Amino acid sequence: MMFFHLCVQAAAARQSFRMSKYKVFVMRHGEGAWTKENRFCSWVDQRLSEDGVKEALACGHLLKEAGYQLDVVFTSLLSRSIHTAWLLLEAMGQEWVPVVRTWRLNERHYGALIGLNRAEMALNHGEEQVKQWRRSYDLTPPPIDESHPYFLEIYNDRRYSTCDLSIEFLPKSESLKDVLERLQPYWDGTIVPEIKRGKLVLISGHGNSCRALLKHLEGISDADIVNVTLPTGTPILIELDENFRPTKPMQLLGDQKAIQAAIRKVEDQDQPGCQTPSIRNIKTMWEKGNIVGATECPKAMNKETVGVKSKSVTNGVGC
Repeated sequence: MMFFHLCVQAAAARQSFRMSKYKVFVMRHGEGAWTKENRFCSWVDQRLSEDGVKEALACGHLLKEAGYQLDVVFTSLLSRSIHTAWLLLEAMGQEWVPVVRTWRLNERHYGALIGLNRAEMALNHGEEQVKQWRRSYDLTPPPIDESHPYFLEIYNDRRYSTCDLSIEFLPKSESLKDVLERLQPYWDGTIVPEIKRGKLVLISGHGNSCRALLKHLEGISDADIVNVTLPTGTPILIELDENFRPTKPMQLLGDQKAIQAAIRKVEDQDQPGCQTPSIRNIKTMWEKGNIVGATECPKAMNKETVGVKSKSVTNGVGC
């Protein structure tokens, strides 16, 4: 498997003479219940899985042992992001640290794909199509509408009455580009000023809100962002100069073998295979157009023959 290093050697050489002035942590929340079931969760408010709880606590212990003292944590409005922050702060013994919530850090809105199983989708539409829906920069999935079983659960949720947009203007589907466009003003206007005041910030986000932010900070191209994979529950340390340019390659903190195993686990989600028992009936929940679940469980497939080579975020320099 080929892993993607976000900072190429030439960029690292240019960075070597710049002094780090600011630090910020970015992390994808711990594993969610639907992540474990390989379903598009998006704006559905699912809790952490048991493994996700363990990941969040382990992250907190790791940061505590390294001596970090957080000043403020930013999360989305979704419980799995908030719960990760709470558990992390508890493990650090820093429960008093302010937690600021914003919809602008929410996961990417997957529209009509919400609730469907990724492996089932790969069977019907091909691994590459599902990978493009999940990872591409400017491709938007079909939008959610009122016939979708999770439409009312999302748009009748009182938490979205706190947004700086009226509910009718909230997205019904998003590309990664859309995520960055709604996130960047909040980064520039709210998070950056906190960092400039000397505060150590941690962002407990989601796979795509974190990828969008890393794309912005690291200058990752539209083509390369497709192949960037982030593991759950792993803190990423970014060091920036006075102009908020990275001064060194970002660091994924923790056991590197475990991190690579977590990355492979995420990458395997796009591969066709058997449905897990807990989602066998999802195929009957919603059918619209050609977006339907698989009708039966196929034979298990050899990962060596069906795996998609994917680049991933790793700790280190090079490409």
